[in-house]
Amino acid sequence: MMPPAMADTLDIWAVDSHIAADGSISVDCLLPTGIYINLDVPRDATISHIKQLLWKQAHSYPLFHLLLEIDSYMFSCVNQTAVREELEDETRRLCDVRPFLPVLQLITRSCDPGEKLDSKIGVLIGKGLQEFDALQDPEVKEFRNKMGQISEEKMKSLIGLSWIDWLKHTYPPEQEPVIPENLQDKLYGGNLVVAVHFDNCQDVFSFQVSPNINPIKLNELAIRKRLTIHGKEDETVDPYDYVLQVSGRLEYVFGDHPLIQFQYIHRCVMNRILPQLTLVECSSIKKICEQEMIAIEAAINRKSSNLPLPLPPKKSRTVALTQSVWDIPFPFKVLLVSGTKLNTDETAKVHVRAGLFHGTELLCKPIVSEEISGRNDHVWSEVLEFDINVCDLPRMARLCFVVYAVMDKMKNKKSAKTLNPSKYQTIRKAGKVSSVCMFSYLYDSPGRDTYYTADVGAWG
Repeated sequence: MMPPAMADTLDIWAVDSHIAADGSISVDCLLPTGIYINLDVPRDATISHIKQLLWKQAHSYPLFHLLLEIDSYMFSCVNQTAVREELEDETRRLCDVRPFLPVLQLITRSCDPGEKLDSKIGVLIGKGLQEFDALQDPEVKEFRNKMGQISEEKMKSLIGLSWIDWLKHTYPPEQEPVIPENLQDKLYGGNLVVAVHFDNCQDVFSFQVSPNINPIKLNELAIRKRLTIHGKEDETVDPYDYVLQVSGRLEYVFGDHPLIQFQYIHRCVMNRILPQLTLVECSSIKKICEQEMIAIEAAINRKSSNLPLPLPPKKSRTVALTQSVWDIPFPFKVLLVSGTKLNTDETAKVHVRAGLFHGTELLCKPIVSEEISGRNDHVWSEVLEFDINVCDLPRMARLCFVVYAVMDKMKNKKSAKTLNPSKYQTIRKAGKVSSVCMFSYLYDSPGRDTYYTADVGAWG
């Protein structure tokens, strides 16, 4: 009987690790002054908490006077993908960061925004970007180039937007398209109850408002009540200087829509849960928007400066225009020109049967050409049109031909003796001329003579 599987004891971040969730981990902290400090911190401690503990311990170590303010530094580590990651978001927990080893280095905040963006992408996809750069698959490179162009166009469209337009593009309000009929049964006297928190303070107020009230009206009610509680009724605060955020989420409630149409509010009402919203100043959102704009401009400028030198133009008389198959919404067609040296009987009727396959699956109905009589050379000059558009062809689709002659049963054996074991036919594909080998195949059945099959290759 096999023993139960056990997690790697060296993986201290695993769920079933030997270290308990509330246990402590020994973390090595490296200071810019060359001082090394070892701290025992909780496994789920935030980066900000670890930073505060380190700063208290650093007071008793030499060269502390050479350090700058605490906000001038941030931690960096080597993550699970062997990439140096800068922990700019200090609200993350240590168990969520999952450094390769519990070693944190304190560095200044003067880093390249483009490198920070690459590090964030590597963390999201779970693999370092240098691994993708090492791939030599042309399909992967083409896909990455197309996705890079789409992403770059999206980033360029964000440059120059105001903070409210940027918020609409980045965090669009999630709304419910249909309001159920039993909504009134979930309300309190036709109203809904909402709890509004204030950012950077402990004030929390609950309001019983109409479900059709818009977010700006709720902002005004919350600001007026806060000013009344603190005895500042004479102060004037613009409700447009604040935005409602779903507490604990990167989701915002703003616009001219009724509160009940917002998905978060709607779900809370239907489940009889008190909605928790936080009133955030627009200035903090503007700072986030400005930081994103700086990172986008740095990424675009870095990409434009690192472009490789263009290849010299090919020496050709005609320049072939290329077009993506995704942009061709027309049926797939093949021009069947002619066949030579088929070596058939003059009375035989030669047909060509063509089909599109994806593995063993037939993609559409096969096409059969007109019958041609002759001994060696056969000319069709016929267009075979398939019942499938070019843009709908899957990757690695294959175009297969079968050339066969229909004749009397009595002549089947005689014609089979004079067959050439291999036939060649020239076809044109994607602007290039290539030879396709047609292997002969005997099929002993009434009315059939010979099949010639050809696998053109991958289409994709």
